[in-house]
Amino acid sequence: MPKMAQPDPLTPLVIRFGAFGDMLLLIPMLKALYHRYGRPGELVSSGRWTTPLMQRLPACSQVHLLTSRRAPYWFNRSQWQLVAWLRTRPAGPVYVFEPDEKSHWLLQRGGIKPEWICSLRDLPRQSGENIMHHALRLARETPAALRSSPDYAPDPAFAPDARPVLTDSDIRDCQDWLDRQGLAGSPLVLLQPGNKKTMKGGNRQRGSNVDYWPESSWAQVIASVRRVLPSSRVILCGSPAERPLAEDIVAQIPDSHEGVSIATDDLPIPRLLALQARAHSMISVNTGPAHGAATMGCPLVVLFSRHQHRSADLYAPQPTTAPVKILFPDPAIPDATLASITPDTVIAAWQKMTAVG
Repeated sequence: MPKMAQPDPLTPLVIRFGAFGDMLLLIPMLKALYHRYGRPGELVSSGRWTTPLMQRLPACSQVHLLTSRRAPYWFNRSQWQLVAWLRTRPAGPVYVFEPDEKSHWLLQRGGIKPEWICSLRDLPRQSGENIMHHALRLARETPAALRSSPDYAPDPAFAPDARPVLTDSDIRDCQDWLDRQGLAGSPLVLLQPGNKKTMKGGNRQRGSNVDYWPESSWAQVIASVRRVLPSSRVILCGSPAERPLAEDIVAQIPDSHEGVSIATDDLPIPRLLALQARAHSMISVNTGPAHGAATMGCPLVVLFSRHQHRSADLYAPQPTTAPVKILFPDPAIPDATLASITPDTVIAAWQKMTAVG
């Protein structure tokens, strides 16, 4: 009996402009689309961290970056280039995980017909639904152009994770860096005290920086980690712009600075992910590297600036095989900030989670 002809694979296209953590949470969607359509997807995004991250994802074949989507079209070369590319692209499913109209305007200008588009604007977020699950729900939508075909039906049982695939080179690079720093062979406890608002400079304690936790509190946590787990090495993570914050924290450590390293100039995305994959644990504010730790299976304590009853409406680090403990401001204090979380509370959660001490 002759074999039935298989449908030609279609290349899905995803549009998502997000920070590092947002793009990590998009990975399950890209994997679901790869599983569904049989071909790695393409991505339109922004942010220099996106390309090295997606290069480690077999479900993503090509990344197109916009330098700005808000700039007027005629003044932005990257938007011209995207539209020119869209006009040459074969028909295929397009998934827009953005609420604004600019993405749709660019698609229309690029000749993409509406019947190929599934959009966030037509799929409101459900109460208590986090970003990752919202994106997966969009991936299970079917463009109107394909609704009469059974060949591209979604697989509701397929539940992909968000873990990228580290290369052998990534792993060697991380090991070489640890060797150069004299950190190899020790339990590594990572700290991420900064976030994107920290990187903008200015007064760290300003009201808009809701993820600020006092430098003195971080310093006490470091001293406690070293006291409870003397063989550990504490690494302060972040971007180069966060080095002043890290230095201010280290300066306030009440005990010896021995065993404490600042790595804010040394952690490109691939090395950070490789480091998280082998670290003992991480303590972080709610920011992209926290999602990275959860993704890579690193036990994680997160200081979450939203009150517990609101957190499900936003997002928290994704489910992971490693334990994740989220700490919230003190609910007994009106309008409490992260400052209401004490270093003792953080250390107690970290010890219980990692069974240290």
